Amino acid sequence: MQRFEQYTATTAFVTPLYLIAIVLGTFGNALVIYFYITDKSIQRTFNYLLTNLAVADFVICAVFTPLLFAYRVHEKAEVIGFTPLCEISLFSSMFGVSLVYLVFPLMAYQRKDVMSRSLRATLSLTRGRVLMGTFWLSSFLSGAMMIILARSEFIDSGPGYINMYRCIMINQRLDFYSQVFLGYSMALYGLSIVITVVFYVQIYLSPPINKSREERQITKLCVWLAILYTACWTPFVLVQISGVFGTYTELHFNLHAISSAVGVIGSSVAPCLYVINIPYYRARAHYTFYGTIYNQQKKK
Repeated sequence: MQRFEQYTATTAFVTPLYLIAIVLGTFGNALVIYFYITDKSIQRTFNYLLTNLAVADFVICAVFTPLLFAYRVHEKAEVIGFTPLCEISLFSSMFGVSLVYLVFPLMAYQRKDVMSRSLRATLSLTRGRVLMGTFWLSSFLSGAMMIILARSEFIDSGPGYINMYRCIMINQRLDFYSQVFLGYSMALYGLSIVITVVFYVQIYLSPPINKSREERQITKLCVWLAILYTACWTPFVLVQISGVFGTYTELHFNLHAISSAVGVIGSSVAPCLYVINIPYYRARAHYTFYGTIYNQQKKK
């Protein structure tokens, strides 16, 4: 394994994207979580699933992305390669991404469930909570698994920059750690996309029984979310595969930075789609910004 240089153009490209993800993603997803916790009127199945997606995105934007940013804007920040920052980076990335791709098929099923039934849907809030509890446990275990593997494979086993590369999901060779990482990631990524697509195709091909304009709009939002995350993370997956199975070069190193920046942008853009497509979130966001300003001016 060797050290690579980051191009100036790469730094210029990824820096604003990381900043957008950290600021917009952290604040936007935190608001979505806050709205659900404080307003019992929206504590229904879809909003619950959407809030769990926001939790996963919050972890990615508020915990993992700052560590990426710290290195990519200052390449000498090799402290990331040491305990406990390495473990935090590994856990937050694996937990957040796992939860995202576990939520997607469930959201797609919930949309099919709602659109194909005129009466009460089968996926109730209670059942949704049970399934999400299982997904949380699975995501937690996947993060813990990567930490255990990291400790046995590369933590404190060499120069700081080697550890740091692995801690920010850069793999230069197909060793046991990379096999587990890629095997799990590709299985989760592939199955999630396939199952999600199947449900949305079924919705498209079957005339919906539920004619509610609101439910149709929510279904369109879910489709756009699936497209957004797939478009944002696919480049990163392709770079991982080409780097591990080919000869890892300096170009791969820089493409890793670019593709990871594009990937985390998806987690920061998602709350904007909620505001655009769902009247409730649009109204709450409007009040959060303009209502607060109005109240402050009124007090003066």
